[in-house]
Amino acid sequence: MRELYSKTEMIEAVRTFLENQGFALRDNYDPVFEPARVPVFALDEKQNEGGEVFVDIITEPQIKAETYFRDRLFGRTSSGDGLEIHDASSAQFFRHYFPNAEVYWALPDYVKKDRELDIFKSKCETEHIGLLEVKKDPRNGFTASKIGNFALPLIKDRSDQMKKYVGQTVNDHLYAKLKLLLENWSQDDLAYLVFYPEPRYLATDISVRDQEFNISRELINKMTELKNIWYRETLIRFAETYYSKSEDDYAIALNVTEELWRNYEIEFPSLHKDFEQILKLDPRYRDHFLHAFQVFLYGAYVIDETYDLCRQGFGNKKGHRIEDAWVICATYHDFNYMIQQFDEWTKSFFISALYLDQNDKSPAVLQLGESYVKRGYMFNTKVLAEILSLKVDDVTLDFLYDRILEKKNHGLMSALSLLKYLELKKCTKLSKKAKRAACKGISIHDSDIWQSLSGLAPDSSDEVRNKFKDLKLIKQISFANDPIPFLLILADSIQEEGRSKPGQCKIELEKVYSENGSLFSQMSFKGIDASDVFKKKIKELETVNKFLSGGKRFTVSLTDKEGDENHQFTI
Repeated sequence: MRELYSKTEMIEAVRTFLENQGFALRDNYDPVFEPARVPVFALDEKQNEGGEVFVDIITEPQIKAETYFRDRLFGRTSSGDGLEIHDASSAQFFRHYFPNAEVYWALPDYVKKDRELDIFKSKCETEHIGLLEVKKDPRNGFTASKIGNFALPLIKDRSDQMKKYVGQTVNDHLYAKLKLLLENWSQDDLAYLVFYPEPRYLATDISVRDQEFNISRELINKMTELKNIWYRETLIRFAETYYSKSEDDYAIALNVTEELWRNYEIEFPSLHKDFEQILKLDPRYRDHFLHAFQVFLYGAYVIDETYDLCRQGFGNKKGHRIEDAWVICATYHDFNYMIQQFDEWTKSFFISALYLDQNDKSPAVLQLGESYVKRGYMFNTKVLAEILSLKVDDVTLDFLYDRILEKKNHGLMSALSLLKYLELKKCTKLSKKAKRAACKGISIHDSDIWQSLSGLAPDSSDEVRNKFKDLKLIKQISFANDPIPFLLILADSIQEEGRSKPGQCKIELEKVYSENGSLFSQMSFKGIDASDVFKKKIKELETVNKFLSGGKRFTVSLTDKEGDENHQFTI
């Protein structure tokens, strides 16, 4: 399989090239340019005309011109009328967004040299979009160079055209006035080019999508940097096309998940997505379907960045690798949350439908006892206890049965149903190690379970838990020895994006990055009740930090933007 350059490697090569050309550089994806996401922006230190450079990054091994240049009809314009643009592209947008900048695309040298690439280059030349090429030199690392010199700032392009049309009698004073007029026109023209209430410009194309974006923008960006996990091309393709797709987030996440599961010749059971709409009738309910997908994306990036370390103990073939265990574990971990909520949801339903009193007994309660015995779940509980290295005594069995049959804990239920599902499907494409790592992570990821296992659960009237937690059967989970359970618990606590309802505190994953072997995650809290949610998350992560041992490789930073407070954990 071809080794793809990551966006980070491409960006650094471009930055070095521009520095050598005498340019001063802004930060990568500098927030000052929001809502546009700018990989590389440079200024001529002498501030010459045309001394601004913008560079976007392409990493695909094959270029299709139609992916980057399309005829578009934009319905949302300031005039209210639709606007058709021929050969619209993200680079065209950036020429308007930065009218004094030369706009470039940076291509890797491994791009397939074919007719499609020739068409792409021709369109770039016509639209005055420059091209850079990035190469990997065994001795000098990554380097960049110009492919063509046809980049031209929009203002200079329009000014030169007007000067030609008016005639050579235009003096410098009039030329400057024309330039200023064009610059003002260009800024206004943004409203005509693309007009959105909350524009997002992340992909290789301008989006015309009407649905909300609930998947973390930061995680989408990080997928383009993957270079180790074997299904990276699927995730890179997802990231590159996300903002140009017309489907909603649920459909996109489901399509990616189904594609990944098909690699193991098993179908992803998608009923969870359908029942999500029913669960949302509870005003307190938070999304779990997209949440699971984003937990997967976060862990995929972490595994990719720490690949040599975390893959120890796993195999090197498809189905035996750590990323195989992770995709099954992360995308399935909340699968049976609907069962945990069933009794409460049905009670609320019958109270509303039959006008019952709050204290009335629900007409429908889920009884798992008989099914638990008949369907082999009792045997799978023993398998689960073996996976967790638990001594099966009376206290342990009481706790497991109480959490499965009475509390219907979604982590334990999901692990048991996954074991049953893989058995029914006769799944042979996943190794025993991968299956067990996935089930271990799923079974203990819920705080009630891992806090009880470690003795960190608070005292309560729950006698079954109080007896069990005193055993302290699993005091800690380490990243080095158990990367799958470690990552699931950490990612489950960090991933909150897209789960807030309107009027609630909004939590965003602002930044995720790797530096010198360490992983950094930055979360922000803003909006109504931000301070209270911020404090609750601090308490949650304080407990998580007692259970997880990451060798001080993981730093999680929290910022309350309303109260201007900061807190940091090193795990």
